[in-house]
Amino acid sequence: MSHSLGEPLTDEAVIAYLKRYPQFFVQHEAVLTMLEIPHTRGNAVSLVERQLVVLRDENQQLQRKLENLIAIAKQNEQLNQRMQTIILNLTHVHSADEFFNSLYDNFMREFNTDAITLRLFELPPAALAGRAEFVEYDADVFHLFEQFLSNHESFCGKLLPEQHAFLFPDVTIGSAVLIPIGLPNPRGLLAMGSHDEARFHADMATDMLKYMGDLVSGLLNIWLRGLKN
Repeated sequence: MSHSLGEPLTDEAVIAYLKRYPQFFVQHEAVLTMLEIPHTRGNAVSLVERQLVVLRDENQQLQRKLENLIAIAKQNEQLNQRMQTIILNLTHVHSADEFFNSLYDNFMREFNTDAITLRLFELPPAALAGRAEFVEYDADVFHLFEQFLSNHESFCGKLLPEQHAFLFPDVTIGSAVLIPIGLPNPRGLLAMGSHDEARFHADMATDMLKYMGDLVSGLLNIWLRGLKN
């Protein structure tokens, strides 16, 4: 490292030199015993001790990340198992009315939710006229759910008061999941609600929820198409 006499070394120059020669302290071990780094509590520690602290902190961070990934994997596995049970039960129904009833019963049991609502913004087949699932897509519905439907993405968290009143008028819901329903474009939603405000939150992964919505949409299409033909 070239340096003019009388000119103080800058921090950047020292850092650059040590990066260029990472074996410096291996070749000059005696220097390590002379170095001291202030501890956060005011005491001085050696460079080696400080490196151990840094490495220990990094290891703990990596361990937490690994544990988080394992937890997410387990949650996805459990969700997949629940979905397999639901789909198996839905494929053994014999009427559209039985399909809706089985959908509600299975989702509430497998996901332990306090309420569930399915809303389809289209005209029902004659055989299903009068069912509460079919709702006209008017200006009010557009205002409440257009952004959600246009994003094609599931929502987890706290509902707006107007959304709560529309989806769960008779139940107090602390948090909810909204899943788009309809292929290829959403034309409705499946909503699961919980009294617990922390049960469904914005940090939850939604990949499996999309998969869930696609499966329900596909089975629902089969029934509706058969009744319209």
